Amino acid sequence: MSNCLICRLTDGIKFAANTMVMMQKQKFMKPIDFEAAWKTKLSPFLKKKIAHAHLRYREVSDVERDEYIRLITKSLLSKSVVSVGGHRRAQWQSGWAENLDELTRTRKISAIVPHYFGKHPVNRFSQRFVIGLHKDFEVGMLSILEYWVFEKYLKTVPIVYEFGCGTGHNLLRLRELNKGAELWGLDWVVSSQRLIQSVAKILHDSKLMAQRFDFFHPDKMFALDRRGAIFTMAALEQTGKRYKPFVNYILKNKPALCVHIEPTGETLNPKHLLDFLSIEYFKKRKYLDGFIAYLRELETRGKAKILSVQRSYIGSYYIDGYSIIVWKPL
Repeated sequence: MSNCLICRLTDGIKFAANTMVMMQKQKFMKPIDFEAAWKTKLSPFLKKKIAHAHLRYREVSDVERDEYIRLITKSLLSKSVVSVGGHRRAQWQSGWAENLDELTRTRKISAIVPHYFGKHPVNRFSQRFVIGLHKDFEVGMLSILEYWVFEKYLKTVPIVYEFGCGTGHNLLRLRELNKGAELWGLDWVVSSQRLIQSVAKILHDSKLMAQRFDFFHPDKMFALDRRGAIFTMAALEQTGKRYKPFVNYILKNKPALCVHIEPTGETLNPKHLLDFLSIEYFKKRKYLDGFIAYLRELETRGKAKILSVQRSYIGSYYIDGYSIIVWKPL
C-alpha cells in the first residue's frame, strides 16, 4: 500500500472520528433554556417556534474561548472598527438595496433577511460562547426573542410603528401574532420604503406600510396614533448619545407603549469578562449610551413610566446586544 493511500485512509479515519465527536457534542436550544434565561414560562406558540427552528449548536472548548476573546480584544485595539452615526446613511441605503434587488429577482420573502446575520458561527447565550450548527442559528435565536416580546407586548395593539425597520423582516414576525394591526415600517433611507412596499404587494398585505423617518431629525408632521405602540430593534443604537430628539418626539405624540430591543451596557455586568468586552465594543462603535438613565430621569420628572428593563442573554460574536426596554410616555 502506497504512503499516499495510507495518508488518505488516516485522514479519513481522523475525519470520521472528529465528526463523531462533533455529533456527540451537538445540542439543541430548548424551551427550558429560554425560560431559564428570561425567568418566565413560555407559551405553546413559542415552544412550537423553538422546535421548528432546529437551533443546533455546540459549546466551545477552553482553547476556542481564549482565541475568540483574543480576537475580540484585537479588534477593540484596532482602528478598523467603524463607529455608528449619520455618516453611514449611504451604506444602509446600499445594504437594503441589495435585499431589494434579491427580492425583485427571486420573489422570495426570505430575501429580506439582512445579510449581516450569520457572519460568524460564534454567538452568545447566557454569558457564554456557543457555536451555531444551523446556517440560520443567529437569526433563529433572535426570532424567538422577538416572538416572545411581540406576544407579551404587541399582540393586541391596533397600530405598531417600527422605527429603523430596515428590510421590515421584524414586522413580518409581528404579523404572525397580530393579524389585524396596521404595521408601519419607518427608516431613514428610501431603499427601505421600496423594499417594504414590494413585500406588502407580494403578500397582499394592505395594512403593511412604509414611511421615511430620520431619528436625528424627526418628522413632526408624521403623527402617531395614541392607541398604537412603537418598536425598535437594534436601530436606536445608531443614535449613540443623540436619542433625545426622538424621545422628545415620542413624548409629544404619546403612543400607548414603547418597546425597544437594543444594545445597552446598562443591563450588563462589567465584572463578567464577556459582558465587559461587550460593553467595550459598544463604546468602540459608539452605540446607544445612557438611554435607560435618561428614561429614569424622565420618570422622576413625571414624563415617563418604565415598565420593564431586562437583558435577553442572547447575543452575537462581539456583543450581548439585545436588552429589552419597555416604557410609556405620560
